[in-house]
Amino acid sequence: ETDWRDVQDIARWYQEVLALLSSNDGDAVLVRTILLTERNQRLKSIKAATSLALIAPLGDARSQLDALVFDRFVSATGLERLRRIPAYLDGLIHRVGKLVENPARDRVWMTEVQLAQGRYVTAGGTLPVDAAGEPRIIRARWMLEELRLSLFAQHIATAEPVSLQRITKVLAD
Repeated sequence: ETDWRDVQDIARWYQEVLALLSSNDGDAVLVRTILLTERNQRLKSIKAATSLALIAPLGDARSQLDALVFDRFVSATGLERLRRIPAYLDGLIHRVGKLVENPARDRVWMTEVQLAQGRYVTAGGTLPVDAAGEPRIIRARWMLEELRLSLFAQHIATAEPVSLQRITKVLAD
C-alpha cells in the first residue's frame, strides 16, 4: 500500500518556495530542481500502489500531479496560483488516504472531474496550463483544481464557489 504521508512534505516545500519567491532571495533554478525532485518522489509512491481497484484513481492523481508540477511550472503557474498549490496537494493527499475506504464514491467524483476536464479541453484548454492562454481558459483550469477540492477534500476551503455548471459557464463566456 502506498504511504502518502511523505506527500505532505511537498506541501511544506511549496510554502517554503513561496516564501523564497516572494522575498526575491531565492534562486529559481534551485527552487525548480527541489520541486521537481519532490514531484519525482511522489510519482514513485503512486507507482508503488498495487491494488487493481486503485489503479484508475491513482492514475488520475498522477495526472493531477503532472499538471501541477512540470518543467517551467513556476513561471507558467504564476505567484498568485502558486499560493494555492499546497491546498491542491493537501486535497490530493486526503483523496488518496480516503480511496481505500470508499473507491465507489471516488469513482463518481472522478467522473465529474473528468467531465469538467473534457469540457475544458474541448474549449481549448491544456494540462499543464498554457500561461499564454485565454483568461477564461486559464480561470477554468484552476477551477478544475478547486472542483477537486470541493469533491475529494471538502474540509479544505475552495478559493471560489465551484461546480461543473460554473466551469461550463466560464468556458462558454
